[in-house]
Amino acid sequence: MKIATARPSVSLLPALLAALVITAAPAAQAADGWQWLPALNDPAWKPDATLALTGSRIDPDPGRSANAWGLELALQCGLMQTPDRRIRTHLNYSHASREGTRFDTLTLSPRYTVPLGDGLSIGAGPSLGLFRVEAPSAARTLPGLGVAAGLNWRIGALLTGVDVGWHGTRERGGLDQDPLTVGAKIGFSF
Repeated sequence: MKIATARPSVSLLPALLAALVITAAPAAQAADGWQWLPALNDPAWKPDATLALTGSRIDPDPGRSANAWGLELALQCGLMQTPDRRIRTHLNYSHASREGTRFDTLTLSPRYTVPLGDGLSIGAGPSLGLFRVEAPSAARTLPGLGVAAGLNWRIGALLTGVDVGWHGTRERGGLDQDPLTVGAKIGFSF
């Protein structure tokens, strides 16, 4: 948590990411083999879901870091899919508490994922987040836009991995966060 200050470079990041998404959408639609709403339109679509417990370190800018725990649900994206079916959607909830301040985070990150072999894969993509900060002096929910990446290893039904993400949050009522989050996870496929 911090008192908001003017940072033009951070405030431009959401606009640049939005422009990238807006210009990429028509190109993606025109690309041969891309699917829109595969969960509804493709009989071969399967969620290939994983559920994992997460442990992470939240490092707000500036501010004191906090350890967090949470849950992550990841599955094949049902809204948009590449011809090689490599977009996975990661929905993550985490909670942290430090010195009277609570942090509750909900992020949604569609990631283009590349298999590296032997169950190992890496993925990256944009991320949307809601960050609830409850301090003794104020409580706010901050929207955030950022990027996330992860390295996963699947052995049969077992999943383990590491993730990193950064979100630029929008200042509200004198609160801002801009968290960098680094975490590990362990879970299973179903």
